[in-house]
Amino acid sequence: FFFQAEDGIRDTSVTGVQTCALPISVATAFPNWSATTHESTEMNNSMFENESYVAYFSAPWCGHCESSLDAYDQVLPEGKMVIFSYDPDEDFSDMNAWHEKTETNLNRSIDRPFMLNPPLAQAVGMNSLPFVLFVNPDGFVYHVQVGKFTDQDAISKLWQSTQTATVDEGGRWI
Repeated sequence: FFFQAEDGIRDTSVTGVQTCALPISVATAFPNWSATTHESTEMNNSMFENESYVAYFSAPWCGHCESSLDAYDQVLPEGKMVIFSYDPDEDFSDMNAWHEKTETNLNRSIDRPFMLNPPLAQAVGMNSLPFVLFVNPDGFVYHVQVGKFTDQDAISKLWQSTQTATVDEGGRWI
């Protein structure tokens, strides 16, 4: 697994569904990445230098992921979430189709980049959907949220904590 994580913590009290938050005791840098968005523009991690962001991993066929995506989209500021598909299957490689399907299913517009990046999903150890990483301004993964998660207050608190999260000289969160 990519992260130096302690035991995963199962939490069903907040959302009523099983999620897993993976506590990260040692700061791990989010890998360098680049990808083409559903609008055919190029993006990469340097666009987020000195800024927090959320990397949301899912797949076009993941129905239960849409409610989580909706919650994150409603909470996170514009330009602070990137959506990656991990599925290299040609039937699911059209990011524009995925974007349009998501907008239709949620009955509203989603102004976030949708990108195909299976190697990045593998690099971060994605093992379930959705797989969400909160990246602090220094480029370190502060929090990993695995599974359906729709608690907007909790997402907001995680986002605020991520923005101010720092590490000590030994690479541990303080």
